[in-house]
Amino acid sequence: MEPGSIHLRYGAVWLFAIFFFFFNSFLLPLGLTYALLLAPLWLYVVYKEKQTSLALTMMVPIILYAAIHLLQGVVLQYYLISVTMICGVIFFVIGTYCYINKTGVDWDIIFKDIAVLNFILAIACIPLLYINSLKPLVWYLIPITEKIGIIPRLKLFTPEASHYSFLLAPPAIYFFSRAIFFKSQNSFMTLFMITVPLLMSFSLGVLSCLTFTGILIIIFFAKRIFCSKRQIRGVISFISTGVLVLVAAYFLYPNNPLFFRIHNIFTGDDTSARGRTYEAFILANKIIAHKSYWWGIGPGQLKILGRKIVIVYYFYNKVPETIRIPNACAETIVYFGYVGFGMRMAAEVFLFFKTKVFKNPFRLWLFLFVFIYQFTGSYITNIQEYIIWILAFSPLLPEFIRSKNGTLLNEDGS
Repeated sequence: MEPGSIHLRYGAVWLFAIFFFFFNSFLLPLGLTYALLLAPLWLYVVYKEKQTSLALTMMVPIILYAAIHLLQGVVLQYYLISVTMICGVIFFVIGTYCYINKTGVDWDIIFKDIAVLNFILAIACIPLLYINSLKPLVWYLIPITEKIGIIPRLKLFTPEASHYSFLLAPPAIYFFSRAIFFKSQNSFMTLFMITVPLLMSFSLGVLSCLTFTGILIIIFFAKRIFCSKRQIRGVISFISTGVLVLVAAYFLYPNNPLFFRIHNIFTGDDTSARGRTYEAFILANKIIAHKSYWWGIGPGQLKILGRKIVIVYYFYNKVPETIRIPNACAETIVYFGYVGFGMRMAAEVFLFFKTKVFKNPFRLWLFLFVFIYQFTGSYITNIQEYIIWILAFSPLLPEFIRSKNGTLLNEDGS
């Protein structure tokens, strides 16, 4: 940190990070967040930071799409509400990008404070399992797969356990990256505090994505990671411990919910996994077939045009109040067609190379995680997802960019 720079631990960025992590969707309907409700504030930030031209540029595709969708025919009320939310996301992304890249933001302190406070709250939620009236406040009690009873999954103050675990991904990636790429001291306790709540959420989508992308990072940066015997022993010990735990669980408790759910996923009996992956794209194509494969049906029209299609497809005994496509890429296709989906992919690839994400293993891990996850969950106005994109495309934590000879760095980057 440069001399004279402002320490923002108790400043705007720290307060925003804490509030966003713990309370952004607390007591709000699914899909709505306080970050979106504060759209006028982000608009002011955009104006104050002199980014109005950028905001207008990002809104040009929305305006062009509006002309096409209005000609196709839409229910105007729902269309305007959804477009307003998308514009709010644009203001949020620009405003947040400006503020989190201010000089003097100590991300190590922010992530540590989140990890510690989250761990304390997670442990405090355990007694609530025995209080039926309070249990639903912090535990997700919807069955996760067929032939398995209700397994309480930690959701804390979010709508679903998967949302909670998705929130935990950036701090988890940060602390595991530090353990892998630095001579970290006493990292076990921090990793323990971040891992236990993740496991309590029992969100296989997030856990699998974190594990898979973590393996990719180890492969991509193998020469840097295995530049010392200490790191080699650490990685081998971590992998060996994980394998031993799985083997022990298989022999001691072969019918445990984890293995049972994995079995259901591979056999296609897990409705949650199906709905978030290939079925989301099947439904997307069925829906846009009624309007346009190129341009989609327009924002906000899913509840009108897509409702009947989704209900018929799933043969609901009890029709849910809200019909949605729980997959960000599939939802993009529904609203904006394959042209919009192509624009989404093109923007992600362009920013990947433009911001040189590949040079920083922490940012690359974030990018790989959210890039893969968007095909298995999320939605197009998901503020949590955009935070991860912002972190991945921001020039943060340059200490992770190591020397060419792969010398292992200390925790301070030296």
